[in-house]
Amino acid sequence: MRLIVATMGAAISLSGIAYAQLSQPGAASDQEYMQQVTKAAPQQIVEQATVLRMHKGEMRTVKKGTNEFTCMVSPAGSPMCMDPDAMEWAKAWQSHGPAPDKTGFIYMLAGDTGASNTDPYATGQKPDNHWVQTGSHVMVVGAAAKNMQGYPRTAEADPTKPYVMWPGTPYEHLMIPVK
Repeated sequence: MRLIVATMGAAISLSGIAYAQLSQPGAASDQEYMQQVTKAAPQQIVEQATVLRMHKGEMRTVKKGTNEFTCMVSPAGSPMCMDPDAMEWAKAWQSHGPAPDKTGFIYMLAGDTGASNTDPYATGQKPDNHWVQTGSHVMVVGAAAKNMQGYPRTAEADPTKPYVMWPGTPYEHLMIPVK
């Protein structure tokens, strides 16, 4: 679930923060990378989205889109697509900045490789960080997540049902499994 993240400038500045020390696994060619990206969201979203790719510490535009979504593959290999408000939220998270007072939407229909449910900055599973792996899901991030009080906010999340990830932090968000 490692998020990366309403403009191309925001995406590029985020990439420098989130990906600076990381290399992207997987696809060797842009064509193979695009095949990974197509798993992130509905076809209609991906076809018209801007696609970004990290390469040697630099974010590169693979395809300029015509809708407001930006798609990429995380360093852990999880494809995702997000709207501009989600990009802004992810930039705030990555830079430890204040979360924006906006609501964003993220598709991760191929699932994720796992993340701490309690620590937004955990880099690996530990006995006390409540690691959770969520299959195909979407996320509601930003201001709206704080109003979704009816969803579980516990450290031990059940990833087969909607739950709040990183509860009590400025970056709490709603995880919604879709398959």
